[in-house]
Amino acid sequence: MKRLLCLFVCMLLLCSQVFAAEGGTAETLEAFFRAHGLDETNFSMSYYNLATGEDFAFNETAFFPVGAVWTLPLHMHYLEQEALGAFDPPPERPDEVFKIDGLTLNECRYRSIVRGDDEFSQKMRSLLGTPEQYQRLINEEFGHLDEQTLPDAFLTELHYSAVFLMNCLKEVTLHPETFGDLMQNYSLAQTDGGFAAYGKPYDLVQLLGEEDGMVCAVGRMSAPQPYLLVCFVSEEAGGGAVLAQLNALLCERVEADAQGQVPTVSTASTGRSDSDFIVSAPNTSRKQAALRPILYALGGAAGLGALTAVAVHFLRRRRDD
Repeated sequence: MKRLLCLFVCMLLLCSQVFAAEGGTAETLEAFFRAHGLDETNFSMSYYNLATGEDFAFNETAFFPVGAVWTLPLHMHYLEQEALGAFDPPPERPDEVFKIDGLTLNECRYRSIVRGDDEFSQKMRSLLGTPEQYQRLINEEFGHLDEQTLPDAFLTELHYSAVFLMNCLKEVTLHPETFGDLMQNYSLAQTDGGFAAYGKPYDLVQLLGEEDGMVCAVGRMSAPQPYLLVCFVSEEAGGGAVLAQLNALLCERVEADAQGQVPTVSTASTGRSDSDFIVSAPNTSRKQAALRPILYALGGAAGLGALTAVAVHFLRRRRDD
């Protein structure tokens, strides 16, 4: 009888720990939002843990100005087309090298990203059609948003959403054989602001842009559990300081979760799958986050009920014997 009761108590404790751990990231982040006055008018984010597959998003379908971050899908397009052979020399001129204004694509990336030449970046974009044609092109290739939901701010201006940029970032991460040079270029253009001011020793690659009072940051953090993070935050709501605090909070969270284990980064896949990307659906993540505690509670109640039934069954059998 004592062994049975000890086993029952241990199982109860184990269940309580499991259900306490679930949903912790969402609860932690929502408390952070409340403490900093972040809402749909001044903030948007998308988080994805490469080691565990855990994700969280807030206001991720809202479109905000991205500043210099707009060059990410631009260079992704050129790199993908280069890998597909679109810029290979014609058979009759095998020594010909594709150039833009006399620069090779490698030199174009250096000038655009490392030197921050926005005028040259705009020239690269103009070769791909009108602004609307270009925006539809990169959405089809990397953003994967429903075309029917694309606002004018996306089609005619440089306004992107967190879900769009997260899908781009996932594409870059899933296909290092195609986009590895891109992240190397961005690693040469790092600043100390935004996510990089989080006070941790881990390597990160960050794209940081500012426009019309909004700060946009896209980053890949090499924490004990590597993760991807996309954020928009207004200057009035804290700007770069909020980004640094948020990244520090997430880093501390994955440090605690990792418990010294070395994670495996999910970059082995070379084929695209729709399940790898997020499809735009307003407020979906917030609704899911709100439902998680209820689902965990129901699951916990069901588990405890089953354990109680087992215990009662054994007690009755012992009494009958």
